[in-house]
This record gives sequence, C-alpha cells and structure tokens, in this order.
Amino acid sequence: MTLFWFIKYIEDLLYTHSCLMCSSTIKDQPKLCKVCLQDLPKLVLPITEPNLLLRPDVKRLFKKVKFDSLFAVLWYQEPNSIWLSKFKFHNKIYYRHVLIQIIQYQLIVAQEHAHWVWPDMIIIMPLHHRRYHARGFNQVEQVWRDALLTLPNFNQSLLQEKVLIREKYTKAQTNLNATQRRKNINLAFRVTGNVKGKVVAVIDDVITTGTTINEVSSCLKAAGAKHVSAWATCLTPLEK
Repeated sequence: MTLFWFIKYIEDLLYTHSCLMCSSTIKDQPKLCKVCLQDLPKLVLPITEPNLLLRPDVKRLFKKVKFDSLFAVLWYQEPNSIWLSKFKFHNKIYYRHVLIQIIQYQLIVAQEHAHWVWPDMIIIMPLHHRRYHARGFNQVEQVWRDALLTLPNFNQSLLQEKVLIREKYTKAQTNLNATQRRKNINLAFRVTGNVKGKVVAVIDDVITTGTTINEVSSCLKAAGAKHVSAWATCLTPLEK
C-alpha cells in the first residue's frame, strides 16, 4: 500500500459511518442506507434487453454511436455528480464506497434481466501514465474493480488489463466542444491484446457526448472485436 492510499485509508476509517443522504447511522463504511439506496433515481433498463440505447431519450444524447450497446447506472446530476467529483478530483476516498454500492445494485438488477449476458472481456478505461501519476490513481478502476469483484459468482478473469492502452496525452474533455473533443481524443488509444471475435465491455466514469468511447470502439473493432458495450457510472443528460 502506498503512503497516499494509507493516509486515505486512515481518513476513511475516521469518517462518520452515516448515510450520505439521510445521515442515519449505518454499520459499514459511509454509503447509503437501504431506504436511500432504493429511492435514489437510477437509470431504468429497457424491458426487451438491458441496452440503454433502446431508450429514445438516451439514444438522442449521441450524434454518432460506434459502440453496440450501453449500460449505465445514474444520470450525472446531484448528488451523484458531487460524489463522483469529490472522489475523482479531491481525493475524497470515502465517496468510493457509495459509488461501489450503487454500481453493484444496478449490476444485480441487470443480472436479473432475462437477456443479460456477461461480455467475454471487460476493460476499464485506461489513463495516460502522466495523468495517472498526477492523480495518483485511476478513479474508474478504484470503483468498478471492487464493485465487480465482490459480486457473487463474478468471474474475475473477465477483467483484462493492458489490452487497451492510452498512448496519447490529452486535455480533459470537460470544457471542450464537440469538434475539439474529437480532435483531442483522435488516435489516443491502441489495442495491445487479442480481442478478435470477442464481446468487449469498456468502462468509463462519465459519458457525455460519447466521443471517447466512440474512439475506443473504433480501435477495438479495427482489431477484430465483434461487439463493444459501453459501461458507465453516469450519463450526462442533455441541457434543457
């Protein structure tokens, strides 16, 4: 354990164990009580199959779609956006527990769907090494890896590292327009593993315009992937 994570672990233990929404006392790490977890608005999966692209209100978020299916947990709005931002940009590690809890809840809902099938391979969106060293961790990995590995009967061999690398250092996409996003992320990724004929899921924290996941999907399909599924913690809703 690095010094950074040791300090954060101690900070985590000292944090009051209470629900982040109603402040009621809970036994485990700071997260949500059962009532608030149930009541928190989550993305509803279509009845026919667990692919959010079948929802017109979701499909219209994207001008172009190069991935084949979409699974996500929440809209990027308060309080979800605050929890994710506090963890990602301010190193507030105790917010990872609530994100893990909600992701697990949504994955269990998806698994109960008659047409849910695990992909052949799951890839967590990689960071460029410069950004990784500056931030100290990959926020997507810190949340989704634990969420998946602590699911009952999850096959950890599905999680594949170093199949996809980010070899181009890019600006943060947040404040860029659509044209700038495409230019910024162009040729940023390279596939280094065997994805030929496979169903591949790629996980990111927030999908806004789909520019990054489209670029990754193009790379994976060029390398022979049969189907690319985009997974995300949050989707950014259209501005009204």
